[in-house]
Amino acid sequence: MKYIIVDADGLITNAVEWDGVAEWSPPEGCTAIESEAGGPGDSYIGGAVVPAPVPEPEPAVPTFEELVAQASSFAELKALVAAKIA
Repeated sequence: MKYIIVDADGLITNAVEWDGVAEWSPPEGCTAIESEAGGPGDSYIGGAVVPAPVPEPEPAVPTFEELVAQASSFAELKALVAAKIA
């Protein structure tokens, strides 16, 4: 059976397989809860697993070649490069 390990703040710190019978206990200050859902980083709130928020992807940094293709003059290219490295 899968158990999630939940700390005092409701954060799921781990997920383990345990038969529920063998001698074992979660780390101090944590609780083991039988659940097929959830994993490290998720939360356990009000008896339900709440998935961790998915971070927004970082915008792709344009290559120098892409900046050259965007620029219509050397001055514009310098400005684009300066804006991207600032």
